[in-house]
Amino acid sequence: MVKDVGAAKRAGASRTQSSPKRSGSKQHGRSRAAAGRSSATTTKRRTAGKRERVVADDGRRDRSGRRVATTRSPSETRRRRSTPTPPRGLTRRSKPRTRAERRDAVRSRITAPSPQLRAQDRKAGRPRRRLIAALLGLVALLALIAGRVVLLQTSKADSLRTAGAAQWTRTEQIAANRGTIFDRHGNELAMSVPAAAISINPKLLENGPATVQLLDDLLDLSDEKTAELLEEVNAEEKRGFVYVARQVDDTIGDHIASLGMAGINVDPETIRVMPGGTTGRSVLGRTDIDGVGASGLELQYDDVLTGTGGELSREIAPGGRTIPGTETVSVEPVDGDDLVLTIDRSLQFQTEERMREQVAELGARGGLAVVMDVDSGEILANVSIRRDDETGEPEVTSGNYVAVDSYEPGSVAKVITIAGALNEGVVTPDTTFEVPWRKQYYDDLLKDSHEHPTDPITVSQILIESSNIGTITVQEQMGRFVHYDYMEAFGLGERTALDYPGESPGIFKDVDELWGSERVTVAYGQGMSSTPIQMVAAVNTIANGGTYVAPRLVSETVGPDGSSTMMPASETRRVVSETAAAQTTEMMRRVVCEGTATRAQVEGLSIAGKTGTAFKAADNGTYYDENGDRVYYSSFVGFFPAEDPQVTVLIAVDQPPAGSGGRFGGTAAAPVFAELAPSLIHELDIQPPEDSGGC
Repeated sequence: MVKDVGAAKRAGASRTQSSPKRSGSKQHGRSRAAAGRSSATTTKRRTAGKRERVVADDGRRDRSGRRVATTRSPSETRRRRSTPTPPRGLTRRSKPRTRAERRDAVRSRITAPSPQLRAQDRKAGRPRRRLIAALLGLVALLALIAGRVVLLQTSKADSLRTAGAAQWTRTEQIAANRGTIFDRHGNELAMSVPAAAISINPKLLENGPATVQLLDDLLDLSDEKTAELLEEVNAEEKRGFVYVARQVDDTIGDHIASLGMAGINVDPETIRVMPGGTTGRSVLGRTDIDGVGASGLELQYDDVLTGTGGELSREIAPGGRTIPGTETVSVEPVDGDDLVLTIDRSLQFQTEERMREQVAELGARGGLAVVMDVDSGEILANVSIRRDDETGEPEVTSGNYVAVDSYEPGSVAKVITIAGALNEGVVTPDTTFEVPWRKQYYDDLLKDSHEHPTDPITVSQILIESSNIGTITVQEQMGRFVHYDYMEAFGLGERTALDYPGESPGIFKDVDELWGSERVTVAYGQGMSSTPIQMVAAVNTIANGGTYVAPRLVSETVGPDGSSTMMPASETRRVVSETAAAQTTEMMRRVVCEGTATRAQVEGLSIAGKTGTAFKAADNGTYYDENGDRVYYSSFVGFFPAEDPQVTVLIAVDQPPAGSGGRFGGTAAAPVFAELAPSLIHELDIQPPEDSGGC
């Protein structure tokens, strides 16, 4: 009974305990179902194209009662879903008995993601790498700044200092003095003197019209210039710089500067002057308004005469005003070299005046003259006279027509033909030919200057009487090709050693290009042309004993420090023998004494020379002008003393009136030679030989 009572108690207790468990089992089943649904809604993530582990809430809690997250892979989750929950009581886990076991059991059920996956899951960066990158960028920036500072302090320091200084300093050019041109005795022919350039800034003028009126009163401006300035000062858009006058006398410039009027500028400059007036202008040439050589020797030796400019620095105050006392010369100017010519200023002046008188007396277009030292080839006088187109008066020109113009020399060229034939030995002074006064050559009937019977005539008489037909006969004896070689040897057909700006080589066809009567007319100076400087050098070859000496105009240069540099001596070459030259000289002496140049005689002085009367080509391409008259070029070339020549002179008259007695070389040019000879003897201190008695 007792046993039954004990069994009943145990059975009641069992029912009492099992009833709550079943109720709890229902609640726990519902919690498990909710957990299953929660597990079904797990989140999926991908990293680098692969599935991540899945974190789900399965209802587990830790000792503090907080839910414990369990991390399972997707495959594990599927297995748990597909596995039914076993009935309660069939499978039970053993309850941990100690605290450490319980902790291990909890840890075994929790699988946490790796730190790397957690960082990627939360899209977090890598702070260490970011800090390193930022540090490197900062270092690079600091290095760049430091490099820039070093650059500015070293290589670019000068340019920056210059740019800074340019904001408060101004630099002006100081013009160097152009070298002076002297004659052979040290007399000034051309020099630079101080002058002033006057300009205005219309923007700064307080009263433009009144300022223009003041400048007009001081500078005597032309009406056109005054009107131009008034237009500038009254314009709506005014310019900042307008020239009023250039190369003003420096005293007037100083007076204008002393007025201290705003907008008026006075700048120093130089002006080129010739102390001797126009003496030597033909060979000197000219400079432009800025002092740069424009023609003649001024152009040819511009590099020598032009110096090196300097620099002047000054500080300026706000508004552009110069701070007094701040002007400093940073670079000293260096003056140009002086030029010493072979020209004798006194002879140049006398020759110019005599040629001017002759041109005016004859009514010719112009005149030319060259005086040359026989031994050295130095040019002692070089003259070009021409009538002014406006005034009609003959004046010294700025063009050196002695070198830049060429003319058919006419009978003066017969000297070359005769001397060449004598040197070749095909004739002697006494060789005789039957010479008619006219003869047919190719398609032309050529004539002498006057009619004469066909009589025997010697070579000397051919030159003395200036026979064209006789000269052609002499040329035929040596052959035209040999004659052509002699013309070249005497300097025809090429520029002289002067190398003068614009110098002409003349017109000298190649021997194979000569056609018809040109082949023979060149023997007496027609059908070819030469410059006066070429022809005087050619005849000087005879005076110099058969040796050609190149002409020259400059003897030396003198530097700013006084150092002198001599120019090279003239080149020389043998053309004909001394015998041939002496024979030709004797013939030329007889030309003056008994031939076509008797008006060149000087009492007590033996002179050798040759006249030339040539037709000149007119602008219309013929030898006749618009009135149908012949156009002439008349000349004479001679040297003295004939026994010991010291000087050779060429005189030429350009276009003497046709039909007048003054159109020939013997009447237009020879008399000028005779008048100049005494001056040359005096100025050059020529002592004629004791046995020289003239004609």
